[in-house]
Amino acid sequence: MSEVEENRIVYVVDDDEAVRVALNRSLGMRGYSVVLCESAEDFLDRFTDKAPCCLLLDVRMPGIGGLELQESLNKANVRVPIIFVTGHGDIPMSVRAIKQGAVDFLEKPYLVDTLQERIETALALSAEWASEIASKAEVVHRFESLTARERDVFHLLVAGAADASNKSIARQLEISHRTVDDHRARIMAKMSARSLPELVDMAKICGVHLQK
Repeated sequence: MSEVEENRIVYVVDDDEAVRVALNRSLGMRGYSVVLCESAEDFLDRFTDKAPCCLLLDVRMPGIGGLELQESLNKANVRVPIIFVTGHGDIPMSVRAIKQGAVDFLEKPYLVDTLQERIETALALSAEWASEIASKAEVVHRFESLTARERDVFHLLVAGAADASNKSIARQLEISHRTVDDHRARIMAKMSARSLPELVDMAKICGVHLQK
């Protein structure tokens, strides 16, 4: 397995202090940055969306339980890979956790090597999600760099897709088709789009209405 990077964060949420201390020691020795939380509420106060990160989460805790925290994060659209660890699990509980998107459901006691494998999977997923978010943000940034007239042409281009000829767009905007051609070229360059279908995909990311 490749060497663990120091800036990757593992949140440990468990009400058992002995468990937190043991995990802090074993995971810290393996190079992870460990953040210990004694409750779900404590985690919510301390969590940042800095990636890559993952969450080791106990199921049964005073206050908000692990499954309830998972549901709350999902409803808030907070994407953090979760590995459940519990000494009191059952099949319905594990099925519920996995259906809600958990990376895994481990019962205590477990091998630390097994846990590290799951952590590596979770951190890779976190990095993938972060990359997707950054890519989408870049597309939105490019769209926002378009001028008002370029956005007019952009909307008509993606709404008409294959039928969006320069002449038809020119008629709708009451400008020359040569001007549309110039705008179209600048739009493709600014958006870094290699084709009209790719531009349509970018429009969806930006929330542009695609119907005429």
